[in-house]
Amino acid sequence: MTNQVLYRKWRPQKLADVVGQESVTQTLQRAVATDRISHAYLLCGPRGTGKTSTARILAKAVNCKSPIDGEPDNECHACVSISEGRALDLIEIDAASNRGIDDIRSLSDKINFAPNEFRYKVYIIDEVHMLTEQAFNALLKTLEEPPDHAIFILATTEAHKVPLTIISRCQRYDFRRIPLSAMSQKLAELCGAEGVEATEEALEILARSATGSLRDAENLLEQAVVSYGSPLQGDQIRDMLGLGGDAEALKLARHVVAKTVGEGLSTITEVSNSGADLRQLQRSVTEFLRSVMLIKSGSTDELGYSEEVTTQLRAAASGSELSHLLRAIKAFSSADMRHDSSSPLPLELALVESSLAPEPVSQQAPARQTQAAAPARQQQPPRSAAPNSNQNYSGASRQTQQRQPDNRPASRPPPRRDMSEPLPEDPAARLEVQWPEILRALRNTGSRFKLGPVLRSARGVSLDGSRIVAPFTHESHFERFKGEMDNPSVKREVSAIINQAMGADYEIVGQLSTENNGPTRKQANQSHLVRAAQLMGARIVEQREEGQP
Repeated sequence: MTNQVLYRKWRPQKLADVVGQESVTQTLQRAVATDRISHAYLLCGPRGTGKTSTARILAKAVNCKSPIDGEPDNECHACVSISEGRALDLIEIDAASNRGIDDIRSLSDKINFAPNEFRYKVYIIDEVHMLTEQAFNALLKTLEEPPDHAIFILATTEAHKVPLTIISRCQRYDFRRIPLSAMSQKLAELCGAEGVEATEEALEILARSATGSLRDAENLLEQAVVSYGSPLQGDQIRDMLGLGGDAEALKLARHVVAKTVGEGLSTITEVSNSGADLRQLQRSVTEFLRSVMLIKSGSTDELGYSEEVTTQLRAAASGSELSHLLRAIKAFSSADMRHDSSSPLPLELALVESSLAPEPVSQQAPARQTQAAAPARQQQPPRSAAPNSNQNYSGASRQTQQRQPDNRPASRPPPRRDMSEPLPEDPAARLEVQWPEILRALRNTGSRFKLGPVLRSARGVSLDGSRIVAPFTHESHFERFKGEMDNPSVKREVSAIINQAMGADYEIVGQLSTENNGPTRKQANQSHLVRAAQLMGARIVEQREEGQP
């Protein structure tokens, strides 16, 4: 071991040494070999996947005196000076620290100077997405038409934050997360070069914990070597990473798949009482359930587990259902452990929720809801329904009706007609049956006033030849109806609805009922306004009927 950390000591020196990015490295290698070098490159991808290393190798390759099939020879002065970090013509800029417009202006002023010793002056701008908007704008012109001796290599982990005007001026290469098998193989090579013995299980655990970042995996490997020395065992790696509950997580995953709620709750309680990290248990269980789903679906490539664990997962998948696995993964992945990571309640709820079968949707559910809502409708003040033609109505005003006791049963909204019953042939009977449906159809018809509610105030609707006569006892309702029917589009819509309901052409007309129209003297004397005026000393001098001169 040396004072230099592993990821720096064993940094790739050739494009072929970059792990898991063959599509990118091969393209760049051919570009150098055929001397088709772009003036600007954009390297995007997760952390630890080789973006900066590839940028440095590309800087060596374009300046190498004797490249070999697009690869640097690592022996010439340019390659050695770049590898040792003392090349004057390789300028690395950390955009997180030098993100302002003044930094980019300084770069633009110096870029026109010729290289000191190399063929190209290479600018590597790392974390370029951290530049300010003004800095990006200042970089645009320089990036679009740089001098012939300048090459830009931009690297970022968040390409969506880079303006499209910058991306369009670069050749973009996307780096992907490194696969488990390739990372495990690379870690094995490092162990061999460092003289460290490690089991295959230990390397697989390190690779899986790194989540696709080789730099993270190399740092974990170095930490494990410092902590435990050689040889490295799987149990030691689990203990170092806090993964000692993997066995309990696998057992809990099997209980979830088997829907054994009692045993699963006991497992969660045991893990909680032992003081283990319940969030890590949640992640492990979710990952195991995902693996079971993949096995059940027939996709079993690179699960990253030992043969023993894989065998148990296959056994669990053989008796599982995809629908149940889907519910379980959703339940455990959405369990909220942020507020209290020591409480087992979210995991217990996820276990019980995933084990419960979904309730079947009954076709009679709407009918039950309608029946349940019927008592609530009875408690509400009933709307005035269209009465039968044989009922007798007085012309009393609404205030008088409120003051006089009404022993009649409360009116209810007209029930919907059973569509299976045939309509009457007689037009008058057909109108009586279809009138509630006509009112429902007209509830949203009207430019200013909706005709459905307006026509509900009509009393004694009847047929007069090809006309439907709607008598109104209130002049305001009649004027609203008349005003809406004067609108040609509203009139056409009303005629279409009535003709469809009646099966023939009918015209609806309004009629202001003169019978009992206007308040009587007795009603006027009983008015609360008249009584209030009389209490203040006023007296009735003259009474006139409405409309009387």
